Amino acid sequence: MVQIKQPRSLRGDIVIGAALIAGLGAPAAAQDAPESEPIIVTADRPDRNPYADPDAPYRVVRSASGLLTEELIDTPKAVTVLPEEVIEDLGAATFRDLFRTQPGVTLGTGEGGNAFGDRIFIRGFDARNDVFIDGVRDPGVGSREVFAVQQIEILRGPSSTFGGRGVTGGQISLISKQPGEGNWGDVDLVLGTDDTRRVAIDVNRQLTDDFAVRLNAMVHESNVAGRDHVFNDRWGWTLAAAYQPSDALRLGFDYYHLSTDYLPDWGVPYDVANNEPFDVDRNNFYGILSRDFGETFSDIYSGTLDWRLNDAAVFHSILRYGQSLNAYTASAPEQPDPIARTVRANAKRRDAVTEYWTNQSHLTVEFDSGPMRHTLVAGYELAREEILNRQRAFTECAVLPCTGATSNPTLDLDDPDNTIPWPSGTGITGRPTITVETAALFALDTIEFSPQWRAFVGVRADAYSADTTGLTPERSSDSDYVNWHGGLVYKPIETASLYVSYGSSSNPPCEQLDAFSIDYGGCDPRVAALDPVRNTSIELGAKATLFGHFDATAAIFQIAREGVPIQVGGGATATIGEQDQEVVGLEFTVAGELTPAWSMFGGLTILDTEITESDVLAQISAQFPNVAETSFSLTSRHQLTERVHAGGTAVYNSEKFGGGVAAGTTRVPDFWRFDLFGGVQISDSVELSVNVLNVTDEVYYDAIYRSATPFTYIAPGRSAMVTLDIDF
Repeated sequence: MVQIKQPRSLRGDIVIGAALIAGLGAPAAAQDAPESEPIIVTADRPDRNPYADPDAPYRVVRSASGLLTEELIDTPKAVTVLPEEVIEDLGAATFRDLFRTQPGVTLGTGEGGNAFGDRIFIRGFDARNDVFIDGVRDPGVGSREVFAVQQIEILRGPSSTFGGRGVTGGQISLISKQPGEGNWGDVDLVLGTDDTRRVAIDVNRQLTDDFAVRLNAMVHESNVAGRDHVFNDRWGWTLAAAYQPSDALRLGFDYYHLSTDYLPDWGVPYDVANNEPFDVDRNNFYGILSRDFGETFSDIYSGTLDWRLNDAAVFHSILRYGQSLNAYTASAPEQPDPIARTVRANAKRRDAVTEYWTNQSHLTVEFDSGPMRHTLVAGYELAREEILNRQRAFTECAVLPCTGATSNPTLDLDDPDNTIPWPSGTGITGRPTITVETAALFALDTIEFSPQWRAFVGVRADAYSADTTGLTPERSSDSDYVNWHGGLVYKPIETASLYVSYGSSSNPPCEQLDAFSIDYGGCDPRVAALDPVRNTSIELGAKATLFGHFDATAAIFQIAREGVPIQVGGGATATIGEQDQEVVGLEFTVAGELTPAWSMFGGLTILDTEITESDVLAQISAQFPNVAETSFSLTSRHQLTERVHAGGTAVYNSEKFGGGVAAGTTRVPDFWRFDLFGGVQISDSVELSVNVLNVTDEVYYDAIYRSATPFTYIAPGRSAMVTLDIDF
């Protein structure tokens, strides 16, 4: 049978859909399908990750991306893949929870000028708009869940050849769960501290020989450990369908929905006099319960086509429409008075709607040219994105009831009263919109010269335009840019490789769609006509598979950026200047099984970030703000008996400095965090597991705000949860 690489799946309903699909039986022919079918998993778990080592689920063998045609060990680029099993053992349910634990990735802040949500830095560079779903950009900053995720891929280093604009430090792609063959299901029931309750269901049904559906649904309610009043409730569902009328053709359709209702928490104020976060009760919340809120939703519709034209050529296409909302009013604890022991609850506001269409298609062809074997991927991408960056307006006042003053309410620093009434409601105001259109062509060729030598050459050309409405003055930017990626791989033995690679990326004006100011990378009128910022990277690396199922990698790299626009001076006399940046780094990763009973996943990243040139002389030689230059994480799992496992995770981040485009003197300290997990297989279909996060109840901080009088995002305290996993 001709095998087509599995395309994306379609997503689905919550309770009614779960009951309907779970109750549908498959015909005998489908239940007895031969194990040679491409979507079959031959292990004892029918939902096993098709990209992972079946004997070592912590170890992922290949990327789900059709642009990376070789196994990861033969890919001349640093790629980290977190499979579902690792995500479960980490006890992570949201994007933000997960990336607190990943080396080389730092969480960032948000406010009114740039969006609060899943803001991250990779290898020192902002990647808040460089998140993809199944290889297609997911524009807009919001909050993401992992209930329907098969694995998460981190491509490190400049990657515009693979992802288009941006991707300076790298990109993250969430890989969706896909329909499989047969009838099976799984339900997770979670209870935990901080009023945590969660139900997640995963059901697959093969309705005919050539048609299968998969439902994932989730409902979650919880408070946040170590924080008064803060909660995060959400629900979502996906329905995926795959239709394969012949060996050569497969169609996929999917729908995804996620809604969140949460109370935004911007941490504790900063003591500038002592250059540290204020020593206050870690539970103190500095928001206004009658005013503050947070809401997001995401609706994504996708259709895919995989068509094998012949034994050497496969065509893949995906068409996607998406819409999302990110709305909040959040109190930032600013302007503290250490003498009066007060702090202002300064409101930051946003009500942004993102809408987009994307079509991405490529043809993969295998052919020989003399003694060389080629795997060529050539294709195009067309996209239109529209982001409506609205604000929320209300009367702010220092004394309640309101008297017309323009300042925010003042709270007690040590004992904040979050229940003070807020007399005026919020309303949406302003309609500044940015519309982005992209047209791109790309070609990527892997050339095998011999069993020991192969090369990779890729190029992508983009035509990019951005236009605004509702702003004075309006902004318009048009950019054409070409990016390259090249790599050479040497395999001294079958299970090891050495590589060198070169990559580039481009940051066009107006690239960060959630912002309009220069220092946020936004669409400031003074930068709209500038050329894209050019980024280049050189990387040397080694990859090896040890003990049969254990991967170890090492990479040393340098990333250089030239001509980054910055603001020089302030007020009416402010001008545009430039800044050059450089990161030199070293990374190590491990993933897989050391022994049949011992699995490990983790890594170490060491960065040296530096501003090498700047029109603001004080910035020269400064390091980057909000980046941990040393970060480490290691998860170790041991199968104690056939039915009992136990493990833990250790995470370290070095100190992080505040600042805008250069690190200042404000800082949050380094930290160690430790988690524990374990479980017992009660029967063949029932498992009981436990996670304890932040076992020592360490007080540590995710990020520090950029201003001279910042606030600090405090991380959750100790929490525990018990999960009952039932297979059916």
